[in-house]
Amino acid sequence: MMKRVTLVLAFLLATVAPYRDGVAQESAEQKMQLPDLLKKFNERQQAVQSLTATFTERKNLSLLAKPVVANGTFLYSKPARIKWEYSEPEPRIFLITEDRFVAYYPAQKRAEEVPLSKLAGRRVFRVFGIGQTAEDLEKFFDITQADPGAESGCYLLVLTPKRRRVKDRLTRVRFWVDAQTYLPRKLEYLESDGDSTLLTFANLRLNPEIAEARFSVNIPKDVMVTSTFSGFSGSGLSR
Repeated sequence: MMKRVTLVLAFLLATVAPYRDGVAQESAEQKMQLPDLLKKFNERQQAVQSLTATFTERKNLSLLAKPVVANGTFLYSKPARIKWEYSEPEPRIFLITEDRFVAYYPAQKRAEEVPLSKLAGRRVFRVFGIGQTAEDLEKFFDITQADPGAESGCYLLVLTPKRRRVKDRLTRVRFWVDAQTYLPRKLEYLESDGDSTLLTFANLRLNPEIAEARFSVNIPKDVMVTSTFSGFSGSGLSR
């Protein structure tokens, strides 16, 4: 897995108003070269202390005829707390903190709690684009700029893995960076087996106050909790 993937993923701003902090806003039509774009991207990352958003996840799996679509809420708080709360089609919760990973599947009455120290690549067990700089990503990926296509008002960054461990799981990451906020709007993973995941974010709130209780998972006593890690299906890299 990748280092500092603080994975997924998040990547925001499909339908929200531009984040304004006194920095001149970039015209959606105005072209920017990659070095300048990455500089703006870095500036925004340093400004992100917390973040909430809704998301839609679309997974195309080679074994299924139709895509699997899920919806939920994403929470982030510096330095490294992330929570994915899936509401549809089945409730699921994934929590990542500085030292542990928790997964809870209410319908299955099953949960997992694993110290990050036991997981390979624990420092990268995060989400792309939030809390990371371009320098962090460039340790593991070659970053290029491409045509965003029909996605207006944004830039498209393409990340190609450099290291074998990453290449074994992932062939490419694409994310669309909003031309006004310089935060990711959409994120797409293409895995080595041909499966892909597209995350689209909306209703972004930048630097809100998030109650401490939101970064907890209340697991009932009758739920079986194991110390095994079966994967982080749903948001970004799972293995």
